[in-house]
Amino acid sequence: MTQPITESKLREWMDKAGPRLITFSASICRDRHVAEEIVQEAFVKLWQKPPEVGEVAYTSWLRRVVTNLSINALQRTKRTSPLPEYATDKALQTSQQPGAKSEMDEGLKRVQDAMGKLDESKRAILTLRAHEQLSYDEIALHLGVPVGTVMSRLNRARSALMQELKQADSDSNDNPMVFDIRKYKRA
Repeated sequence: MTQPITESKLREWMDKAGPRLITFSASICRDRHVAEEIVQEAFVKLWQKPPEVGEVAYTSWLRRVVTNLSINALQRTKRTSPLPEYATDKALQTSQQPGAKSEMDEGLKRVQDAMGKLDESKRAILTLRAHEQLSYDEIALHLGVPVGTVMSRLNRARSALMQELKQADSDSNDNPMVFDIRKYKRA
């Protein structure tokens, strides 16, 4: 039987992992308020029935629960809304020159728009790889699938993202900006 988690330990984990889980969930379900509720629900689940292996598994367990809850929430609502602002995520902030930042913001906006058009499973696996920076092995463990499946799903998700970016360029009446997906492909 697993040891129950104490309130102080739960609070510690909420402080430690909560903000990153909210950002992660918001990138999938595209609604920060829903993401906050999802993360809160995940922590309630952690408090009620923590993983059997103990505290070493909390991070991956929480990420898996948040992924599943986020996808479920998105499937229930099936509404389109803008992707969340990443201005609060320190990992995505830069201290570049204004022109370079503007160009990067345009590129990020284009990727966000294209990501918003992908189905939730493709968006989730791209987010796990690019935003959460998980290895293929970690994603495989997280999703409960073989590494080869992760590789093929990532390939399909990247192809779909590139197709959405190409489609956005062809739909644009303005001078389409040349977008080099290779900058993002290493994710």
